[in-house]
Amino acid sequence: MRPVRKFHWEDAYSIIEPQINAAGLHEWPFDAAFPIDVRFLTMRREAEIRMNFHDYMEVLYLHSGEVTCQIGERQFPLKEGGLLVMGGALPHRMILGARSQVKAVALYFLPEFIRAHDPTGDDVEYLMPFLVQGSEFPHIVPAKSGIPAQVFDLMARAQAELPAQTQRGRLSVRTYIKMILVLLVNYYSRFRGLGPAFHHKQRNLERLLPLFEYIERFYPDAITVDDAAATVNMSKSHFMRFFKQATGQPLVAHLNQFRVVKAQRLLTTTDKSVAEIGQEVGFCNQSYFGLVFRRLTHLTPREYRNRFAADQQQMEERHLVKAG
Repeated sequence: MRPVRKFHWEDAYSIIEPQINAAGLHEWPFDAAFPIDVRFLTMRREAEIRMNFHDYMEVLYLHSGEVTCQIGERQFPLKEGGLLVMGGALPHRMILGARSQVKAVALYFLPEFIRAHDPTGDDVEYLMPFLVQGSEFPHIVPAKSGIPAQVFDLMARAQAELPAQTQRGRLSVRTYIKMILVLLVNYYSRFRGLGPAFHHKQRNLERLLPLFEYIERFYPDAITVDDAAATVNMSKSHFMRFFKQATGQPLVAHLNQFRVVKAQRLLTTTDKSVAEIGQEVGFCNQSYFGLVFRRLTHLTPREYRNRFAADQQQMEERHLVKAG
């Protein structure tokens, strides 16, 4: 019999959310010499990660529970045992349903991980499922296809070798990842020819970079659509359509989400009152702050602060038990 594997599960929100900047860009701290990572993550309904995009490739296996994957303006149900395939440039997030916690295994890697070690020139073929993700791309590979279970096994094998500090370990990890990519290439082979949509989306997000930098600096102040449009030299009407198409949400929704994330950090790192924090992150009306906060986190600001404190206490108690 194969031995039962024991995985080290980590809280996704506490790891990922601090790495997302004002532009919604998530930057994973890869080892520059070996840019790949596999993490076993728990996700909580009261701490959902905001919409983000990234420059790495992502494969996520849902180990338990169900989530809704929002990718731009589209939503995909991801059920237990299913697989999400993300190229990164499309803004996306996970929305948890009635179940308060789910578990997922995430594979992150930069394209260079494949290209730097592939002298055959076939690297583009390996990466094709991540490069053709246009508006019609089916990001979910269902469990019934049999592929997610194979991918999960290979991800677990790769993770067991990380950090790969020996030549044998690095060779093993590259082999496992290429096996995963071959499985995905075979599954997605019928979707070729959709690459232009991917590059168009990436160019749109790059055009919005001056606005994202502006938001990072001035989010506590009132930011109007006129202000935002001016930062990227667009008319108001064109900007409103362009922004929603590029990010998957209107400017007001993006600002509210960004400000709530800033408020979450203040709620868990300071003793400031809820009213003070609401004002500090740009909500002039306390009732509106509470309404938006609850809509996005499913908790009031006070409940969020209390829940975080309770979680921290439980973690400390478990640490003391292990240390003893």
